[in-house]
Amino acid sequence: MEVRPMKSLKQIIAVMLVLLLALGCTYSLAEGDEWICPNCGTKYPIDSGAAFCGNCGTKIEQAVSFSIKYEGEGFDTPEEALTCYMEGLKNLNFEQMLSAFAWETQMEHYDFKAYFERIRSYGGTMRPRMPSVNAFMFSANVNVIRFNQADLIYRSLEQYILGDDAPSKSATGMISFQKDTDEVDVFLQKFNNGRLEKLTQMSNIRFLSPDDVTEGKFSIGKNPETFIKQTACYGADEAVNLVGVADVGDETLYCCPTICRYGDKWYLVSVSSMTSMILGVANDYQAFICGSGSLESIIR
Repeated sequence: MEVRPMKSLKQIIAVMLVLLLALGCTYSLAEGDEWICPNCGTKYPIDSGAAFCGNCGTKIEQAVSFSIKYEGEGFDTPEEALTCYMEGLKNLNFEQMLSAFAWETQMEHYDFKAYFERIRSYGGTMRPRMPSVNAFMFSANVNVIRFNQADLIYRSLEQYILGDDAPSKSATGMISFQKDTDEVDVFLQKFNNGRLEKLTQMSNIRFLSPDDVTEGKFSIGKNPETFIKQTACYGADEAVNLVGVADVGDETLYCCPTICRYGDKWYLVSVSSMTSMILGVANDYQAFICGSGSLESIIR
C-alpha cells in the first residue's frame, strides 16, 4: 500500500487535536495548570508532584508508579488473609507474614483527617503521621507502617522465645549487663532454647469472633461505635476483627488483627485491634500471644 504524505494543514491540525484529546483523558483530574482533589477541592500545581491530597489524604493522581511493591495480591476472605499470616509464623517465614498486609493499598486510601479527629492529637510515636502529599511521602509512609508492624511482630517473637526465662528489664525497657562477667553470653544463650522451632508444630488453625474471646464485650455499649471510628482511618470498604487460634504443642496461640477489605480483596492492616484493646493486650504481645489456657488467662 502506498503511504501518501499529508496534503493539507487541516489534516495536520486534526491529528494534533486527536493527540491532545488522548492526553487530556490521562489528566481528567486536572483543570488548567492545577490538580483538584475530588473530595475536598484543594488545588495543587500540576508540577508539584502531588499524588495525595495534603488536606484530606485522598489519592489525586492515578498514574503513580513505584519500583517496589511490598504487599501481595490480597485474599478472597479475611480468614484467608489471617491464615497466610499465621502460616508464615508456622513456616518461620517473616516475609510471608508481612505479605498478608495492605501496605500500598492502605496508604492509597488512608484518611488522615479521620485519624487525627479520632486521636485528637499529633505525636512522634504515631505511624503514619504525615499525609502522602507526593510520591516520595507515599513511599516513606509505606515503609514506616511496614517497619512498625514488623517491629511489633519482632517484639512478640522475642517475648515468646524468652517466655518465663526473660530477664527483668528496667523502667526504660533496658537490660543491664555487669562488666567483666559472663552475663552477655548467658543472655544470648536464652534465644537458643527451642521455643522458636516449636512454632513449626502449629496445627488446627481456626477462627473465633471478638465476642467469643471478650465475653460479649465487643458488641455492647459504645464499643461498636468505637470500632467504626477506630477503623475509619484505613479508608477501607469494610473492616473486621477476627481472632485466629491454633495449637502449638501443648499451648494455644492467638492472633487478634484488624483486617480490611479494599474492593474485593482482604488484607491485614494492623496486628492489633479493638479486640486486643478490650482485653488489654500489652504492646509486646500484639502480634500474637501463645501459652497455656484461654486468651484471657494467658494475658493475666
